[in-house]
Amino acid sequence: MRIHSIDAVRGLAILGILFMNITFHQNGYANYAFFEEPLLSDTVISLFNTLFLDGRFRSLFCLLFGAGLAIQFDACEKRGRNFLDFSKARLKWLLVFGLLHGVFIFSGDILLYYSLCAFFILKHFTLSQDELKKKSINYLIVGSAIMVVGGLVMAFIYNMGAELPTRPSETFNGEAAVWQSGYITQLGIQASFMLSTVIVAPFTMLWQSMGLMMFGAYLYRAGFFDHGFSSLAFKKLVLVAIVTSIITALVQILFEQVTLDVVPIFTSVPAIFCALVYAHILINIKRTGAWWYQSLVNCGKVAFTLYLTQSIVLAVLFRILMPAYFPGFIYNVTLLDLLLITIAFTAVQVILANVITKHFNQGPFEALWRKMYLRSFHKKQKLTHDEVEKYT
Repeated sequence: MRIHSIDAVRGLAILGILFMNITFHQNGYANYAFFEEPLLSDTVISLFNTLFLDGRFRSLFCLLFGAGLAIQFDACEKRGRNFLDFSKARLKWLLVFGLLHGVFIFSGDILLYYSLCAFFILKHFTLSQDELKKKSINYLIVGSAIMVVGGLVMAFIYNMGAELPTRPSETFNGEAAVWQSGYITQLGIQASFMLSTVIVAPFTMLWQSMGLMMFGAYLYRAGFFDHGFSSLAFKKLVLVAIVTSIITALVQILFEQVTLDVVPIFTSVPAIFCALVYAHILINIKRTGAWWYQSLVNCGKVAFTLYLTQSIVLAVLFRILMPAYFPGFIYNVTLLDLLLITIAFTAVQVILANVITKHFNQGPFEALWRKMYLRSFHKKQKLTHDEVEKYT
């Protein structure tokens, strides 16, 4: 039986993450480049992202991923399945989807990264609640410390003379020309980015992500997705979320070295608290029966399909249609332009999710993933059974 509150939170995450990914979709090489003469709209939108969006939806996905693993653990226990074999089959195929997605479509892929994180924590799902909570918090503390130190190091590097390209500049024009030179070049850039992401993961977000996944499992077992936090705990969480978000925004405003590449490193800390606040709010309004809430639930049910669809549609838009019909787009696009595109496409995704869930039990990519991992799992179980039969 599906838990609607989890689907609703997942729906919020899948729609929200595009607001942050859109800049990388439009230029997978240099990301978004600010203008030498800063635009007021760019400054306002960037600050809003820092305060309310950046890292929040990624953190939500980690929490939900961990909760999903805990649900699978319980289901395997009830059905007499081997949890490790079942989960490894699911994660193996998620990794394959992520690799294909990251190399051939969008190098900002999170599927491969999440599958790798999950592989490392599968053994922890047998821990008691107290042990799971303690271990998850330890991972979050270590991971957050790593991120803050990493942000300071990057800010120092930029202070020593390194610069991000601005528009117009020869550096940006050169990078834009490289990105638009052809699909083969893009494949090389995307493959390199995916490889570097895996290599640097232990020194960046790996520990934080694993901590969030384990904490998500803890929250599920504690009944969080039924009732949220207590009133007092929620108030404390809101206070910490506000204070840490303001500190991050002030750092961005006061120090030039905290560039668009550095900000997400610092915001990964307040993002943890903000994600929990967002989840609590959504969980506690689940009984309203509002149409928008049901739409979020439907988006959550087909989140995998929506995520891959985002990449496919935007790859066509930004890499084929825009260069062909609006060749100057990459040189003139603003954050406001990208925000409007995101809002429009979000509406399309909501409609798509409602249509799919009205006629089918799963989205097409969910169904394909399920077919592949169940085949691998049953094959593994058959081989194991045959091995036992052979020696008995």
